Amino acid sequence: MYKGKKKWIFVVVILVIVGYYYFLNPYEQKDFFISCPFYKITGYQCPGCGSQRAFHELLHFHFLEALKQNALFLLAIPYFLIVFYTSFNKEKYQKLRQFLLGDKTLLILLIFIILFGIIRNL
Repeated sequence: MYKGKKKWIFVVVILVIVGYYYFLNPYEQKDFFISCPFYKITGYQCPGCGSQRAFHELLHFHFLEALKQNALFLLAIPYFLIVFYTSFNKEKYQKLRQFLLGDKTLLILLIFIILFGIIRNL
């Protein structure tokens, strides 16, 4: 497929997702959103619980409420934006990408995610 066409398809998909979370409220329209199977089975919140609500709040510029819903989601946004940005010029940002996506960094992130999941349920 033509490279420019892929980018436009990606942009359209992102805009649809953003519009979905902007206009639909996960607090009121729960049937339109994915529920957490881990929470349903155990009654404990996983590290991702509240991400949909946090994203909705973030789109409405309610930063404090988004932080309350899922702090890890907000903290992860800069990381993923940097990884996404550097993916367009991998040669130029090769060292940064090796650091961000290296085994040690991913292990540290995994440990941080697990600890977040444990601490939020205490």
